Amino acid sequence: MDRRTRAFLVIVVALAAGLLILLPKEPLTTLDLRALAGLLGFFLVATLAEGLAIDFGTGKQARSSLAFLPLLACTILFSPIVSVVIVVTTLAVSSFLLRRQSLLKGGFNIAQVVISVGLAGTAYGLRATPLASGPDVEISYLGFSLLAASFFSTNILFASSAIAVIRRQPLSLILPQVVGPRGANLWYDLLASPIAIVTAILYDDYWITGLFVIILPLLLIRYSYLSKLQLEEANRDLLKVLVKAIETRDPYTSGHSLRVATLARLIGRDLDLPNSKVEQVEMAALLHDIGKIDSIYSAVIRKPYDLNTDEKNLIRTHATKGADLLETLSSVGSEIVRAVRHHHERFDGTGYPDGLRGEGIPIAARIIMLSDSIDAMLSDRPYRKALTVEHVYGELARCSSSQFDPSIVRVILGRDTLQRAAELVRREQELGPDIPALVRTG
Repeated sequence: MDRRTRAFLVIVVALAAGLLILLPKEPLTTLDLRALAGLLGFFLVATLAEGLAIDFGTGKQARSSLAFLPLLACTILFSPIVSVVIVVTTLAVSSFLLRRQSLLKGGFNIAQVVISVGLAGTAYGLRATPLASGPDVEISYLGFSLLAASFFSTNILFASSAIAVIRRQPLSLILPQVVGPRGANLWYDLLASPIAIVTAILYDDYWITGLFVIILPLLLIRYSYLSKLQLEEANRDLLKVLVKAIETRDPYTSGHSLRVATLARLIGRDLDLPNSKVEQVEMAALLHDIGKIDSIYSAVIRKPYDLNTDEKNLIRTHATKGADLLETLSSVGSEIVRAVRHHHERFDGTGYPDGLRGEGIPIAARIIMLSDSIDAMLSDRPYRKALTVEHVYGELARCSSSQFDPSIVRVILGRDTLQRAAELVRREQELGPDIPALVRTG
């Protein structure tokens, strides 16, 4: 962790400490046994939700936890300082006992939620006349709207700022990724948040018994998340097996599509593309040669060089064959289909199948064209040995603006992309093509 990141985390922790000082104090000693037992119940449910959080992607950058629901309910029912105490206790257990985070990282996670809950509780205190009420507790829907908006916007802002500082990228780039396309992630949280109102009403009516009723919907929502994640992983695994089966017909391209997918992902990140776009690029790169599954290519694939005109024309049809195949699959988006179809288009318009040029070529296809070419140059072929990184560097510079997008070439040549690509090939030659880490390198 560099000095800049450490300083940012310390500042956020300091802001949380300052907020704690400013919040109106309500000593816990003024709470009766019923309220204290209720707070213990909220702590247990929130801690359970944290323990059942699902890791997405690599499991290091994205997690889905529903702990915000009992915490928001707690904020409705109790004063901000009491809610903050529950937040600190819950996240301390989650960060240091369950996730084994470092003191500074765990402290930041606690601090940014403390700020979110503290401001949300204060916003709820500014509510207008309650619009609805239970027997003993008044629920203001207007106040809750302020609470939810304050909580999620603050939480997203701090999380985005932390990622921006760690990656050394502008906040304007990271914030849309965290919020999601058209604010999907924020809208999802806002739409799920009324469950907190139900939780507060159940607690008010049935005390701890009502509180623990919320565990069932939490488990159901988690199960739906987990099922979706497992299905996506199974689909990816099946696609990898299919691609590998295609490549077994040519020992010189074994592992090629996996390496191209990995390299395309690295380039997408170097270009600061949104995470969703990087995922599309990676999937399209993995499937870029899927058209070669057709048996009409079998003989040509086994012939490593000296193709005649008819054979060259035949092999050129694999891009459209692959796109046509993928178009029949409802789970494959149109952007991936277009990237597969156009991954042999050249920047100067002399490529195939449609002769697209410049930025008229989908950016995913431009990235795959580069990744495909880099891997081919760095790998052994029956008619030549693998080229050196220096030689590939010169070829990319020479073909910039003709075959390759010059803006992407500039990024590649300014980073260590070629060295990382050569390392992928070297590792595969040493350990074999079935290296699980390859697909998620970087």
